[in-house]
Amino acid sequence: MVSIELFVQEGCVAEDLRPRIAAEIEAICPRVLGPQAADVEMSWTVIAKGHGFRGGEPSTTSLVRARIPDGCGKATRALFLRSVGEAWCRITGAAGDEVIVSARDWSWTG
Repeated sequence: MVSIELFVQEGCVAEDLRPRIAAEIEAICPRVLGPQAADVEMSWTVIAKGHGFRGGEPSTTSLVRARIPDGCGKATRALFLRSVGEAWCRITGAAGDEVIVSARDWSWTG
């Protein structure tokens, strides 16, 4: 199973794009991580205007935080991160520095 938490700044990612983003990420998971990643759990958190800052200015940055199956190699993890980031930018129109994608092993506890 893959768990994805998506954090977006209020007003930066149109709500009507969210199902398309979710579908694209759900398709990326088994394609890149393998069939064990076909089950995807996803949650969205909207950060209210005035509560997220980057460099002292209101932030437009989104975060995609994934927990992926244990043991993914460096190349697989890099392909997953790149695929999600590129899909995000393509769908939302965000610049590459407006999305952070991270992926840790499912059993990671640190």
